[in-house]
Amino acid sequence: MNKNIFYIILSLIILLTGFTACKSSPKGRSEIPEYAGKLNANRIDKYLEDERPFAAYQMLLNEEKTNPEDLEYNPADEKNKIFDYIKNQYRKAEADHDYYVSSSIISSLEKLGKSEILDGKNSDKLLLDFIESEYEKKNYFTSLKYFTSYILNNKADDNLLVKYADLAVAANNNYYLKIILNEFRNRKIKIEQKYIDAVQKSDPPSEMIKGTVTIWVNKGIKVESGVGRPDRVIGSGFFIDPRGYLITNYHVIESEVNPEYEGYSRLYIRLSDSVGTRVPAKVIGWDPIFDIALLKTEIDPEYIYSFSESMNFQIGDKIFAIGSPGGLENTLTSGIISSRSRKFIQIGDAIQVDVPINPGNSGGPLLNENGELIGVVFAGIEQFEGINFAIPSHWIADIVPELYRGGEISHSWIGSVIHEKNGILENIYSVPGEPADVAGIKKGDIIKSINGYNIASILEAQKIFMSIRKDTVVEIGYVRDGNNLKALLPLGGRTDKSFDRAIKRDSMKNLILPLYGMEVELTGSYLFKESYNIKKIYEGSIADETGLSVNDPLVIKGWKYDLKKRYAILRIDVKKRKAGFMESNIQLITSIDSNNLL
Repeated sequence: MNKNIFYIILSLIILLTGFTACKSSPKGRSEIPEYAGKLNANRIDKYLEDERPFAAYQMLLNEEKTNPEDLEYNPADEKNKIFDYIKNQYRKAEADHDYYVSSSIISSLEKLGKSEILDGKNSDKLLLDFIESEYEKKNYFTSLKYFTSYILNNKADDNLLVKYADLAVAANNNYYLKIILNEFRNRKIKIEQKYIDAVQKSDPPSEMIKGTVTIWVNKGIKVESGVGRPDRVIGSGFFIDPRGYLITNYHVIESEVNPEYEGYSRLYIRLSDSVGTRVPAKVIGWDPIFDIALLKTEIDPEYIYSFSESMNFQIGDKIFAIGSPGGLENTLTSGIISSRSRKFIQIGDAIQVDVPINPGNSGGPLLNENGELIGVVFAGIEQFEGINFAIPSHWIADIVPELYRGGEISHSWIGSVIHEKNGILENIYSVPGEPADVAGIKKGDIIKSINGYNIASILEAQKIFMSIRKDTVVEIGYVRDGNNLKALLPLGGRTDKSFDRAIKRDSMKNLILPLYGMEVELTGSYLFKESYNIKKIYEGSIADETGLSVNDPLVIKGWKYDLKKRYAILRIDVKKRKAGFMESNIQLITSIDSNNLL
């Protein structure tokens, strides 16, 4: 080959590589998925080391079914190993009153028809033991939350009802008190005046302000243009526990726990009535997806807020926010609810409000007219005055018990990208190696139910998964080609960057559908370009909003993503039918993180 031609070709390769920096392979998977390759005894041991016995069991069953002649182990021996691990895991959870783990094991074995492994144990007594254990630890919110679930499904002792009604009064939690009092009425138990007074009580803002704090994160000195200035983050927070536990936003304290942050970081709080006095605090648990963190400080708060699981708020309702905008403590602002459900976060939804929000408000409580906590302020759009957001309290109430356990919250998922329309949830993509993919749930399957509960929205499905621990076996009901099917699968662990697994494991061509909402088919290739035809456009997707149509021919000119800045860009030359097949150069830009992951 002529040397000049060789260098021209090499230069072109380098240029193309430069555009696709931080890329996945355009031809195939660039990372071997976790589940890929033959399952052997060593890999089963690795699953057990990761505390995922049911994932190991699923893979073992898959191998027995698909590759029985190639097994590199004795299936019976490995099953016994897995079941012995599960028994030991259960015994430890039972001894530790760890209801999260023990109930997950019981539920999973029931789904698999293997309850005899634990001699048919059920979770009712375990739940009550857990509730009482949390009470003894003074984790009152957790004990109240689970007790109100317990009485809805079991015949709790009358003395227990009185005990937890008194706890709800002491914890200032009217939401759970009302549930318990309703059970009083069902049993015709006399409701004492102290309970009636507690339910009817409404605390004034002057009292509630005592339970809020200013969060300070000192990040040292930041040098800009040769001049140093204090680098600090200011936020708000509020107490939820008489032992000094409080809630704020994760993004306020991120430098304290993010392993990628390498600078100086010191966390303090300042009480509403102690201007200038900084009190050290530490991060106990955090959830980047919901932007929530639980802190602990060694002081006795004057006021305690209580989360509820109520969704009883409407557009136009008057609301109040308490916080420290710009570091100005004890600031009370008012407004209304502008919208109930904005898909502004990866799981769940957000309340849109017009209450004035400024830097420093993040992490403060959002209250209704009755002084009830309905959300946590977390974001505003600086360019647009009056467009701000809060996380509804019913989502946060689900994760507070996990926050007390410490560390980063790991949510559950099956690894499906869902297109929702008119109550129909269509799986348009299964992340390679994640539970849906391993269980054989394919593109076009309609997800109908989880553990027998019919679902008609992504939010409903996400709410169910919020209460289920990873590696718990669930039953997914789905429809394929008109046939009702079921799949048993152990849930995978989800993080705030879970879709990165798809980008690292799959080809650019396959990722076009989940990221941009269009399905393409290859029609030809020449030099370093490939031509495609649009096979399907999903309503409401980026491709749809860009004006692309089915049968539009296109050439992919470049593909780039940035896992730190969280975006992906697809550059195409397309001949739109709607524009008389005139050729256009278009860049499709999307966030890697979306709300349609299940």
